[in-house]
Amino acid sequence: MSRRGVWTWAVERLQRPIGRCGSLSALLWLAATGVWAQDDLRRRFDLQPVPPVPYPVNNPYNPDRVELGRLLFFDPILSGEKDTACSTCHLPTFGMADGRQLAAGASGKGLGPERQLGFSAITGDTVISEPRHTMTIFNVGYNGDESGQPSTKGFMLWDGKDRGLEAQALRPLIVRVELRGDGYQREMAVDSVLARLRGIPEYVGLFERAFPAEADSVARQLPRPGCVHDPTPLQSVITRSTLGRAIAAFEREQNTINTPYDHYVAGDDQALGDAEKRGLELFHTKANCVSCHSGPMFTDSSFRVQGVEQVGPGRASATTNTGTPRPTGRDEGRFLNSGNRKDIGAFRVVGLRQVAHTAPYMHDGALATLEDVIEFYDRGGGDEETIAEENLDSELFPLGLSDGEKADLLAFMHALTDSTIEVGVPPRVPSGLPPPGLELAREAGLVLPASIALAKPSAVDLFNYPNPFNGETVVALALPRSGEIEIEVYNVLGQSVRRLYAGYRAAGQLRIAWDGRDAAGQPAASGLYLVSLRLGAERHVARMTLVR
Repeated sequence: MSRRGVWTWAVERLQRPIGRCGSLSALLWLAATGVWAQDDLRRRFDLQPVPPVPYPVNNPYNPDRVELGRLLFFDPILSGEKDTACSTCHLPTFGMADGRQLAAGASGKGLGPERQLGFSAITGDTVISEPRHTMTIFNVGYNGDESGQPSTKGFMLWDGKDRGLEAQALRPLIVRVELRGDGYQREMAVDSVLARLRGIPEYVGLFERAFPAEADSVARQLPRPGCVHDPTPLQSVITRSTLGRAIAAFEREQNTINTPYDHYVAGDDQALGDAEKRGLELFHTKANCVSCHSGPMFTDSSFRVQGVEQVGPGRASATTNTGTPRPTGRDEGRFLNSGNRKDIGAFRVVGLRQVAHTAPYMHDGALATLEDVIEFYDRGGGDEETIAEENLDSELFPLGLSDGEKADLLAFMHALTDSTIEVGVPPRVPSGLPPPGLELAREAGLVLPASIALAKPSAVDLFNYPNPFNGETVVALALPRSGEIEIEVYNVLGQSVRRLYAGYRAAGQLRIAWDGRDAAGQPAASGLYLVSLRLGAERHVARMTLVR
């Protein structure tokens, strides 16, 4: 009998007594088979599937932009001393975190939990650790706003100081202990990185492809159709905005939404075992986890005071919660940005997807394992000595969980793991520097194969932008060597429409505009066209679409 058939039969039985015990028999049958209990969890707790990740208007999904962001994410060229990348602290092999209690960024040695603090190659000074635990970048595109709903302007970081991925993506460039090191002055850090990227021809081409509207705007300021352009002005496509959007585009696509829990929500009763289902029920009832970790992403995006014991250096604050001077070293959390004394010691509620792979836990990595986290909440949270009792979250109270209940809750936490997510590491980056974590990724089978975006700088890269186009487009290419070339537009019948260039050309980038007109100066009809590059005996072809 199908699931729908089972429920139809059950309803009929409940509505039509059969003897004295007809309705009771139906209930007992449902309970015995598990159908009632399984469906009741989904209905009773209103379990919802994961919604589409939100994209900002100025940064829609673009695969070329995602791949550019991946290269930037793994490229140490973004750091002041060219020794650290975003991936140094956000490693695919550690759940896109680093496994350390406190992050060790610029100038550190090693990776993951074994990474050691390093010395600045410029000043010789020790670069201290980041005073907070590294957050995973998994699912950051789903971070919510004040309403708890996923938002393109959702809270970022432990204290919510940034809103939205695009803004947060640039922050590590200006923070000494993250990427800046001593290679740049803080106020010049981002501009210095942009200058480096503009000096790498491969990055210039990748930014042009990833941001066709911006490239088109620049191209419109260049000489008109049939003229050969100097590619230098197109370096201006690399800006603060495009850099932040590229990195954000990559991060927004790193989502763990294919978990056993998701399959269960979609209707697969066998996706969760009995212990995991019991843990799911505890999560919503006795354990009270849902009071903070609600919704498909398991967070309400609020800031809560848990009273976690401060471990590590913390972030200095001048006063206690009573306003009296005190020694520095305690992390005041959200208060440092809001100025609201109720926020002293408050930190953002993080989502729980992939939580089994992102230890240690809490803002300062104070709890080493998920078992420690469960024990922490079972005893009613903490009472960190510098936190006023009235500031502690009112939802904290002793839970009285049995050992079996703790085991069930732990089992459910593991059911929030997406075992299919694989964040590919590029085998090379345009700067030529070694991508951090490459060897670890090789061992884990997470190295990407070569692709167009990862093509060697010497490869011919023929494309046009915008595409499709109306009126005018720019044909872009990279010549691996000098020689006689011919660039010509053909229709789908193989007939020549317009020759754009013929003659000798030095190796390097070339941009040639086509105004959508044929050799006679007449507008070409809408449809598919081919742009052909002949370089010696080689021929390269790309498609483009004209829309009138």
